[in-house]
Amino acid sequence: MTIPKGTLFPMCGMNLAFDRDLIGPAMYFGLMGDGQPIGRYDDMWAGWCTKVICDHLGLGIKTGLPYIWHSKASNPFVNLKKEYNGIFWQEEIIPFFQAATLSKECTTVQQCYLELSKQVKEKLSTIDPYFTKLADAMVTWIEAWDELNPTGDNLAKLSIADGPAKTKK
Repeated sequence: MTIPKGTLFPMCGMNLAFDRDLIGPAMYFGLMGDGQPIGRYDDMWAGWCTKVICDHLGLGIKTGLPYIWHSKASNPFVNLKKEYNGIFWQEEIIPFFQAATLSKECTTVQQCYLELSKQVKEKLSTIDPYFTKLADAMVTWIEAWDELNPTGDNLAKLSIADGPAKTKK
């Protein structure tokens, strides 16, 4: 099923497939782990960012039943401790993504992601300093992506209309 333009979804990283060449740079799961004020929202964050970018670039996102059923028994109290900031922060995060717009000059995933990182810093940093760090990490992610995925031209300069970049052999 195609997720309609303008509709967000809670992406799960456990059953995920994507075209690395086309949308890979947007698949950053954010700052996570010990010491971070939010847990278990990393894949949803990547999904929200990716959905805004795909909507802007005219790319579709599909969803459906998982191929693998995940039924790990976990402690709901431990999970709540990891998730409680995210539960409250969603009241501002979801409207942020619903209202996010990207300029027409953003024609690549990298350009879109960098512009989105600026908006995260500007509009979500008032919630918690975590979002300032996250916005900076989003920029670092794109810099690392471009460095580790070289092509004849810098991927951030290629237009999505040209199709996925391929390394020349």
